[in-house]
Amino acid sequence: MQPKSYNGYSSNGQFKKALFLDRDGVLIEYVPYLSHPNQVKIPIGAGETLKKWQDAGYQLIVITNQSGVGRGYFTMNDVIAVHDKMQHEYKRFNIKFQDIFICPHHPSDNCKCRKPSPHMILKAAEKHKLEIEQSLFIGDAISDVECAINAGCKPVFLQTSRIENKNIWQQKSSIHVINNIAETALLIPN
Repeated sequence: MQPKSYNGYSSNGQFKKALFLDRDGVLIEYVPYLSHPNQVKIPIGAGETLKKWQDAGYQLIVITNQSGVGRGYFTMNDVIAVHDKMQHEYKRFNIKFQDIFICPHHPSDNCKCRKPSPHMILKAAEKHKLEIEQSLFIGDAISDVECAINAGCKPVFLQTSRIENKNIWQQKSSIHVINNIAETALLIPN
């Protein structure tokens, strides 16, 4: 059971912290412009690992760009159906996502929410009274790492086969680089 919170602190006096998570490539296997619940596949070890984070007191919050909506490839209803399926799959591990923040805009819209902007993380922190400096963000794209840095939380870079991801660790020495989500369990404070 999660401790009750008061003004950004849990009832046991600890900061409320979050594990921010990118969706595609992190929570579900990467499929370009994924738009149908049948495409949702949970990476091996992700359920067990996220349960460890949740049990350690981290709120699990999804931060995702879904420009396929702005491009007209799919609708927000499609995104919601995918999220419903994703949440159903993770529920088997007793995982509850505290919230999901979505930027549906086309990159050329120059909106304030699209990663690497920290807007969605800052909005989540305000809504859930989170201590950003005590939080982490796991992502598989440069925009995820930049979003985390821009918001002031700790970036964790998940290496995948996406071309843009090559040599990210050369940009900042403070970035944790992992090969699969299960490796993040080593980052959970004791």
